[in-house]
Order: sequence, then C-alpha cells, then structure tokens
Amino acid sequence: MKCRFGLLVLLLITIIFTQGCWGSQETDELGYVILIGIDKGEKNIVKVSFQIAVPQPVEGGEQKKATEVVTVEAASIFGAKELASSFISKNLTFVHNKAVIVSEDIAKEGLSKYINPLVRCRELRRTNYLTVVRGEASEFLEHNKELIFEKYTSRYIDLLMNASKFTGFVPESNIHKFYQGLKSPGLQPITALMAVKNKEDDKITKGQDIGNEKKAEEEMAYLPGDIPRKGGAKIEIIGQVVFRDDKLVGFLNGKETRYYQMLTGDFQKGVFTIPDPEEPDKSIIVLEIKKGLSPEIRVDITEAKTVIEVQLFLEGEILSIQSGQNYEKGEREKILERYVSNYFSREVVALVRKTQKEYQSDIFGFGEYTRKYFGTWEEWVDYRWLEKYSEVDIDVKTNFSICRTGLMAQTAPSHK
Repeated sequence: MKCRFGLLVLLLITIIFTQGCWGSQETDELGYVILIGIDKGEKNIVKVSFQIAVPQPVEGGEQKKATEVVTVEAASIFGAKELASSFISKNLTFVHNKAVIVSEDIAKEGLSKYINPLVRCRELRRTNYLTVVRGEASEFLEHNKELIFEKYTSRYIDLLMNASKFTGFVPESNIHKFYQGLKSPGLQPITALMAVKNKEDDKITKGQDIGNEKKAEEEMAYLPGDIPRKGGAKIEIIGQVVFRDDKLVGFLNGKETRYYQMLTGDFQKGVFTIPDPEEPDKSIIVLEIKKGLSPEIRVDITEAKTVIEVQLFLEGEILSIQSGQNYEKGEREKILERYVSNYFSREVVALVRKTQKEYQSDIFGFGEYTRKYFGTWEEWVDYRWLEKYSEVDIDVKTNFSICRTGLMAQTAPSHK
C-alpha cells in the first residue's frame, strides 16, 4: 500500500513539474531570419533589416525569390523584431540566422551595446558571423539578393568566409570572438569587412604606373569595393576592421589580413607574388605559402623596455619564376629562402607598427602573453597593457623553406 502511494506521489510530482508544449509553434507559423543588418536610425535609435527566407513551393511552380528583406526602425533590435510582426504574417525567429552585419557608422559609434543583447539572446548562436559593411547594412542586404552560384545569401556568405582557408583574406569573425576581445585586457576585437560593388565601378580602369615591384607587393592590398574587376556577384568580402575597445578605428586590407593571421596562427595557405631578388623591377616570383608550425610569441617585460619576440614558420611551393633563374636548388635556393624570410619579417613588422602608432590597438593578443608576470587578474588589469602597447619594441624572425617546386625540378633560362 505504501509502495503504491509513493508511486502515486512521484507520478503527480512528475506531471506538475514536467514542461509541456504550450509554447510550441508550427513550422509554417515561423519566419526564419537568415541575416540581420544594423544601421543608425533616422526616426528612432536603430534601423534593423531582416533578410527572411521565403518558403518554397512543394508541388510544381517556380519561386521567383528565395528571400525577402524588411527594415524597421526601433529603439532596439528586439523592438524592431516585435514591430515587424505588425505587417509580417510569420513570427520571426533567429534560430537559423547566419550573420549579423553592422554598418560602418554604427561600428564607429560603438558595438558593445548591440553585442551584449545578442550574446544574451537564446535564439542567436555566438557562432554567427559578425561583420562590418562599408556603407549601410540595409543597402547591402537589398543588393545581395542577385547571386550567381548560390540561391541563399547566407549560404553565399558562409562559403566566402570559409574560403579564407585557401586565401587568408578574411579573419575568423563571429560574435563570440568579438565578445572575447571586449572583455580581455590583453586583446582587442576585430571583425571581417565587406562591401557592395557599385555599378559605376563595374569596369577595370588603367591604374597608375608605379613600377612592377610596387605592383607585385600591392597585388592583394585591397579593401572590399575597391577590387579592379568586372562581372560576378556584387558582394566582396576581403580585409578586416580594427577596433579599440568597441569602436572602429581603422581597416586592414587583404594583404595585411594575411599577415595578421600569420601572427595569430590562423593562416593556412595563400598565393603570394614577390619581386625577384636579382631583378625586382623586371620579374616576379609566385609562391604558394603554407603555415609550417604555429608562431612562437614571447613578451619580455623589464624596467628598461618591453619587447615582443615573434618567430614565424612558413613553407612554400614555387609556382612561377619569370626570370628563368634556377631558384630550385643550390645557392640560389638559399638566396630565395633568405629573401622571402626577410620580406615577410619586414611586412609583419610594418603591420604591427601600424596597429601601434596609427590605431593603438593590440588585435594580435600580445597582451595575453603578459599574464605570467602577474599573480592576480586585478594586477594584470591595473598594468594597462593597451596604454603601453604603442611603445613596445617588436622583433620578427621568419623561418621559410622551399618544400616543393611544382612539376619542374630546374628552371632553364629562355633564349633572349
């Protein structure tokens, strides 16, 4: 009898405290937001754009458009979401959102007041891409519907962001990483950078004659919207945004973003064009550079000065030698390896100096290596690494080796 009574009590407790499906919604009642754009408002605080997936017909017929963009001005992102329900038959949800795109003006004003509610939101994952667009986010969402190879913009952006594994043009950029940069005393946040290519720029114009050596070095030094090209989709994703605290202070182009990733250890591989060591203004050498090992970084703090010491480990494959010189073996191979090592060391130092003097922002996380000098978190915070970063010395050494020469073991010079 007691056993039956105990089971009855247990069953009643289970029924009372077990959650039901009272708050559930049917799939056809939901509107799935796949991209969120944030701009400064004109009539209210913020202008939020939602790119919503349009349901596709199951039986026959063709759907004219895959997504729809709606824009609402409100005091907050979630307020805009609520207001959208007054003219959209679906209940908007962020569970399948892929990216949050912020305008340049909002980024200059400060992102923390927009990032904090997104981090708290149950529907939005921290793995969502976080990017800054040159211009307005609403314009970006309106112009990116006409894609060539993909039906949904979210999928297109996903592929472009992941393509950085093969080029190094785009850094890892999501809500969680940005939030880490906001909260850490030894690291400043960054985001990827994107833009829409304007129609009037849809042609290749003759550039200024600056010499072949300079042209080779600046081959990848573009910001989105500035790439000399014709055709393709209007979206361009290349480079990154530098923040000091939560405010935009500058940009890094595609070339500089590669060196940034070399320092953070995220660089995988990419094709580089460098001047020929023996005739730099006439010929070029094309190499595919890969990460050999993760970089070794050391920060020494003394009373006299603070020094950042970096060792990079890279390896490469020769793709082209215009001059016909035999750089594949012997002494010439060593000449090329030393030249490339010095070339990368010089470029990386120039990038670090730029973040020190121009932006005063440690986006590389060098400050994280100073923790060992402090016993507590409070002591580390009170050290104020960011204020000292601009005066720190930087020493970079690159260890580069040629591992492959393609299908040619030796280059023979052409007859003049």
